Amino acid sequence: MKVTDKDYFMEKLLTQKLDLMINRMTGKNKQDNLILIDGDEGLGKTNMAAGLSYYISNKTGRSLTLANLFFDLDDLIKFTQETKEQIIWWDEGALGGLANEWWKKNQKKFMKLLMVARKKRHFFIICIPKFFRLNEYFVVDRSIALIHVYARNNIKLGRFVYFTKDAKENLYYDWKRTRKRSYKKHYVFGGSFPEILGTIINEKEYDKKKDIAILSIDSEEERRTETQVKKELVIKFIENIMKMEVKLTQKDIAKGFNITERTIRSYYSQIKE
Repeated sequence: MKVTDKDYFMEKLLTQKLDLMINRMTGKNKQDNLILIDGDEGLGKTNMAAGLSYYISNKTGRSLTLANLFFDLDDLIKFTQETKEQIIWWDEGALGGLANEWWKKNQKKFMKLLMVARKKRHFFIICIPKFFRLNEYFVVDRSIALIHVYARNNIKLGRFVYFTKDAKENLYYDWKRTRKRSYKKHYVFGGSFPEILGTIINEKEYDKKKDIAILSIDSEEERRTETQVKKELVIKFIENIMKMEVKLTQKDIAKGFNITERTIRSYYSQIKE
């Protein structure tokens, strides 16, 4: 069926699910919603997210601009805390998994945010490469649905399968037992979706924002590596002077390496453990 003023196609069963979520968010319960979208790179997660986001915007009157789209989790968290009743679209999947290691380290931060964000009634749409890379809390407890996008016969793009709360729970625990992604076994319904990103947002601005996010990931990794190398160098130096019984104070070492005395004390503590 054709939906919104953009007149794009969306499966009727999918719109019915979204309508229930909107009612859940705007009715007496006034709860937020979290949809997960997973799938391999290039198979349409961003297009699916664009279609869902605009449908919600069109139905609720909530704004949908590039300001609602995030690649950086810290920016998303700041926006979530400072606003209410927003569409929040996090497109980690668009980075091709570049942020996976960073995401693993920061899931707890995002988990804490979601635990206190319910009263703000945001509608979260999160694109990820693989559902099983997320903490159980996100997949089983917190999200209301999972949508998996794929290409039919690995050729025809624009296909999806939908998992309700119970279905995604079964999918997740099946994977935990077997390490197999049994999408076909557990999905509730499926269908197709169109390529509509360009009709929803400015693709040039989208690509620009994504490029900045990718560069920031590279910079963060470089800073982390430099910091780690320096730490290892300082600890090795301390170990050597301790063996040689050289009389250097912690203040001397801190000044020599241009770091704080507090950091030097923590390194001494690590060595003695």
